[in-house]
Amino acid sequence: MRLSRILAARRFYAELDYARHFPQAYVDRLKRTVPRKVYDAGVGAPPVIMWRRPPDDYVPGTERPWAQSEITKAIEREKEYFNSLLDWAIFPGDKVMVMVGKDKGKRGEVSHVIRDANAVFVDQLNTKLEDHGTERMGLEKMVHWKPQPLFVDKDEVKLIDPHDDEPCESKWVVDEENQKYVRVSERTGYEIIVPSQASVTYEYSPDPSNYIEVKGKDTIADDVLKKTYEPKLCTFEEDIMNEYGIKDDREPKPTYWY
Repeated sequence: MRLSRILAARRFYAELDYARHFPQAYVDRLKRTVPRKVYDAGVGAPPVIMWRRPPDDYVPGTERPWAQSEITKAIEREKEYFNSLLDWAIFPGDKVMVMVGKDKGKRGEVSHVIRDANAVFVDQLNTKLEDHGTERMGLEKMVHWKPQPLFVDKDEVKLIDPHDDEPCESKWVVDEENQKYVRVSERTGYEIIVPSQASVTYEYSPDPSNYIEVKGKDTIADDVLKKTYEPKLCTFEEDIMNEYGIKDDREPKPTYWY
């Protein structure tokens, strides 16, 4: 068999750009679409990329990327993009101190967190007065205090060191038994125990001793563990017939194998 190669005209114009005479890395850096940091996720796993702003989110403008106006816009858009922290250290139930705003210096308990936005909400602190908009329904105006987020990556909230009851930075280290990671204060080295509230889910209780069995609805654990299956040399249909005393007088036709 003879193979032939067809030579097609090269579309050189597809490679021409306003930045043809500029290095592509330089243009990407001005667009703010280059990785801020790349983490190795281990053998076989794709790397974890912390973007300044993902290339898919790039918004083209009417100026060239190296124009000062476009650089300013790119930097402003970069501030709107969140990179979730990898070494997350604040969980629901933690004792923290607010570092900004009207409640600066006050201590409280974390009610919930949103890791995708690096946000922490502290119970009854950093709140804003808002109304429900009930006037449109003919009801009296109702107002309530709505909690506002505190961003961990901007140091707006810090953990409380249990040793001296002061705010601190934390890190994850391996325990003495080399079995698991524990959270410790960088200043004093004291362990900051992760609260049990961080393990609570909406599906089940993390502690089996807290299970409450509902009589008549939940199957008892002893019944679940009973071995009731007995292997038999019969089909499912034959097993049902034997169970209910059904007799079949029909003779099956012979089966031939070729």
